[in-house]
Amino acid sequence: MARKTTQRSSTPAGTGPAEWQALQQKKAVADPDADPFALPSFMAETNGGGSAEKVPGFDIFRAVTAGFETRRVAGPTNVMARPDAGFFSEGAAPPPFGAIAPQRRSEKVLGVDSRVVVEDTSTLPWRCICHLEVEYESGPVGFGTGFLIGPKAVVTAAHVIVGPVRKQQARRIRVIPGRNGATAPYGYFISEFKDCKVPDAWLRGGKDADTAASDFAVIPIPDDFKAGYRPTGERLGYFGLKCFTDADVSQKGEMLLVNNAGYPYEANKPYGTLWYNAGRVRKMERTYIEYMVDTEGGQSGSPIYFFDEEKNQRYVIAIHTTGDFVNRGLRITEDVFATLKDWAQR
Repeated sequence: MARKTTQRSSTPAGTGPAEWQALQQKKAVADPDADPFALPSFMAETNGGGSAEKVPGFDIFRAVTAGFETRRVAGPTNVMARPDAGFFSEGAAPPPFGAIAPQRRSEKVLGVDSRVVVEDTSTLPWRCICHLEVEYESGPVGFGTGFLIGPKAVVTAAHVIVGPVRKQQARRIRVIPGRNGATAPYGYFISEFKDCKVPDAWLRGGKDADTAASDFAVIPIPDDFKAGYRPTGERLGYFGLKCFTDADVSQKGEMLLVNNAGYPYEANKPYGTLWYNAGRVRKMERTYIEYMVDTEGGQSGSPIYFFDEEKNQRYVIAIHTTGDFVNRGLRITEDVFATLKDWAQR
């Protein structure tokens, strides 16, 4: 079946790398304080005006989810045995552990598992991280993690929606922002694969460096979702994005403390729960970053980000993709930065 994707250039439409660099230089002249390789996060406490006071004992869930269709969700229908058995279920038992947690290599827990569950996913930044349930054309249901990067865009790893095993391709993806077990505090939306944006190098496949450096994708939020409201990302917030230059690496580099949260698919963790961990960057290479952060299958596509205290910004610097002795993410290079900026329409 022919794969249909939208524009996948590594720079904004109509520009090549040189032209794009020139545009950034012009912007730097106009605003000398602007970082041409950083997109700010948008994470005001309510993204709508006003903030609740932090009073011990007050349950803020009802206040911050008002106006959204909070829903009860269960696992996806197990369609391996019945390929025509509908899409996602509500109220059914969680899926059996024969379903697929997409991953290029098995993610790893480094020594003792120090991850902790996020108890309240309705608050920032957790509501900007999404559980992904993927219905593949071949039948099985898979899982992954994504994160909001703009008003109408979710970023994940490309192999979550176009897997490396027989290149199974997604048909549809259910995206649940801030999922907490059986609760979808902000509802969910369903995107078609034909509307997703995946680099050409990933779709061509192979084991070369270009393929490894293109393991990222953007899932659009449907235009008709919550008609009459502002875009989902403006209501929930979204992460910033930063391309680490050589100067950044020399200043912060391998001592940088990074955060991660994702939705693992493990027998000893409740299905659809968000787990957090943090650790130091171990190595920054040209196309990837290694870090001492615990992850497992299902967390592919989750954000590797740091909190810039000076600018009060959460910047994603890598997309979690693989694991071994240390875990690894696709580095936000200049090309990846430009492509995501274009695809997220920022």
